[in-house]
Amino acid sequence: MNLFIESIEGGMYIAGIGSDRARSYLRDSYRNTSSFQSITDIREQVSGQHFDKIFLKQTTPYDEMCGTNVRDDKLMIELEWR
Repeated sequence: MNLFIESIEGGMYIAGIGSDRARSYLRDSYRNTSSFQSITDIREQVSGQHFDKIFLKQTTPYDEMCGTNVRDDKLMIELEWR
């Protein structure tokens, strides 16, 4: 499994787990999608779990607001997690 971290508006992050994309997101005790203030917070939340790869995706509403073509793989990089 891979970990997919998405940088969202307001300097927050969400994280999901899946093989080719985030299929299930990390959730809080109320079953809401958890948001994090930093990648370090995500690392602490998933400590003890093993992931094959960790990706960071920059999600921005600006391309969509400007009417440009939005692609799912845009601005995604693999992170060194060790």
